[in-house]
Amino acid sequence: MSRRFPIPVSGLGATGGDMLLEQLVEKAEQRPEYDWDSYYRWYFSQLAGREVSDFKFWQCKKCFSVNVLFLPARYGKCRCCELIHLPSDL
Repeated sequence: MSRRFPIPVSGLGATGGDMLLEQLVEKAEQRPEYDWDSYYRWYFSQLAGREVSDFKFWQCKKCFSVNVLFLPARYGKCRCCELIHLPSDL
């Protein structure tokens, strides 16, 4: 048994779709409601157990898994193969 969803016939003419696009463009131009950079800095500081100034994603050269490095750091350790990489290699 297939489900059928009602398709509105009226109410979404050419101007209705354009109005939605205009609203999306206006919202994209506005300042974000939340400061995501500060949130992620706080979140990663909680995960690392220390103050984190920045974070960087890097790919292991041995197993190709993607890892996160909390900066400042002396080295990065792969979460899959546990290989240690120096920051100059990242």
